[in-house]
Amino acid sequence: MRPAARMASILALIAATSAAPAAGQTATRWQDPGAAGVFFNDYDPNFYTGFAPRVQDGHRIKIHLARGNQLRVRMVLAPETIDHYLEDQVARHDLYQEVIDAGVIELTSNTAWEDYHQRFDEKGLHALARRRGSVSDAEWQRLNLEALDRLNPERLYHIQMDWNALVTRWRKLLATAEPGDELGAQLELVNELVPRRLFVYELEETQAQAFTELLLLAKSDAAADFGEKARAFFHDLTRGIYRAHLRDEKLDYWEFTAIYPAGTYDTTTSYDGKPIPMITTPGVWFLMPRMHGTGMVGMVDYISGAGYYGLIPMFPYEYAGGSSYNSIHNTGISNWIAGHKLLPKEWVEYTEGSRNGKPYNRVALTSRGPVSHGCTRLGSGHLAELRELLPSVSEAMQGIVHYRSPSHCYDVFDRRGDGNVEIMGVQYYFAFRHTNARVAKQIWAQNNREDFYAWMYGGDMNYGPIGQVTFGDVCEGRFVGHRTREGKHWQGLTLYEAPYHPEAIQFYKIKGVDRLSHEGMDFNRELRRVGYGYQVDRKLLRLP
Repeated sequence: MRPAARMASILALIAATSAAPAAGQTATRWQDPGAAGVFFNDYDPNFYTGFAPRVQDGHRIKIHLARGNQLRVRMVLAPETIDHYLEDQVARHDLYQEVIDAGVIELTSNTAWEDYHQRFDEKGLHALARRRGSVSDAEWQRLNLEALDRLNPERLYHIQMDWNALVTRWRKLLATAEPGDELGAQLELVNELVPRRLFVYELEETQAQAFTELLLLAKSDAAADFGEKARAFFHDLTRGIYRAHLRDEKLDYWEFTAIYPAGTYDTTTSYDGKPIPMITTPGVWFLMPRMHGTGMVGMVDYISGAGYYGLIPMFPYEYAGGSSYNSIHNTGISNWIAGHKLLPKEWVEYTEGSRNGKPYNRVALTSRGPVSHGCTRLGSGHLAELRELLPSVSEAMQGIVHYRSPSHCYDVFDRRGDGNVEIMGVQYYFAFRHTNARVAKQIWAQNNREDFYAWMYGGDMNYGPIGQVTFGDVCEGRFVGHRTREGKHWQGLTLYEAPYHPEAIQFYKIKGVDRLSHEGMDFNRELRRVGYGYQVDRKLLRLP
């Protein structure tokens, strides 16, 4: 479908499904004073001040958006990612230090750099990185993994599965299955080879033929080579990313999973008689270079010249005609704190981390609910971290898969790979709408956990303490071709509430350079590209 025709169909869908009023909107002030988002003064360039790993192979990265308004990024860590983690952290920290010490940039607004630098030193990352070459390969891997886990709590998972048990289970499943020619039924079976890990949405011709052969073998008494053929099929489906992780009949590897609160289209749809946030353009999409816009085009990590996008790369996944794209981008909101009628009143005096010691002018706060013009919004610090997770160069980011579930279906996932299936969520309770001038004007719910969950999940949820929220009957999304549909139903699942990770960015100005010039954009983008296998362009960073 051409972009214009696709957008017309999307608008028709919205008109048909958003008849329900936007229930719950009020102009009441948020009462919980706990700080969230990013406090700042001006839309300056910024750099990431956290400790996330960089994965250079886009095939190892999958992005999921589903009911509950959270974006989950799962990365299968290559041996090279682990092997270079400490050295990457040192390289990034030292590059920041160099551009600061050389007077290339001037830090503004906040003191995230100082906090990051202090934590970097406290964890002894320089000393740890210098141990490479003086310890065994196994010890070096252990040092990297311990640092990664310590610096990114509740995000690193060691996945260990018995390969023979997986294949035996799958063969038994295929032995009684009759999927016929319907692709959806075939994919249901294919994805059961390694449950909650594959998310295959299409089969190439050779893969379809291999699956048919495996189906016949499973039904046969003479299937001695079923295991080897299943292994080859698995590696083909996953582009070989697990080849180094499947040894001695064990699937043994590490995953990094980040979950961020996300804003979706500014309307609701109705499900089971209740209004819920709408997810537009559900289905399978891919990160793509932006070829039209107000900034420098031709790359996936596009930076808009519009100030309210925060001078942070956004990630387009759908061309919508003209200069418009649906993208994963920042909050897109200018919340002036003084005099704001919705923000907690205590924020007027908030000074934590302020560079000049005075209260901040603004806060970048994402809405975990209906808010956008069609895109997917993340907190500014979370978007900066997402950029850090992805490959250094645009070409390697192109094609990263972005799954978008039906509006009423949840992200049902097995985080640990141990069979404990949960609904994905996050501990973040702000949701609001804004005016055309991008000023927050109404809230969807109070910013406390119980009120927010009552609005977000309604009758689906049985409320309880963190880790004890359960759900009755819920569905997950299934992906067939590039479309999505209602998938399997589950009963009694628990909500996993990922911690809200503070948004770690430092604001700065490039001395003598207009931030929106080509030179300024190049600098901004290049400073975010540190990672193994990539040689930083020091000329773009104005360094000798």
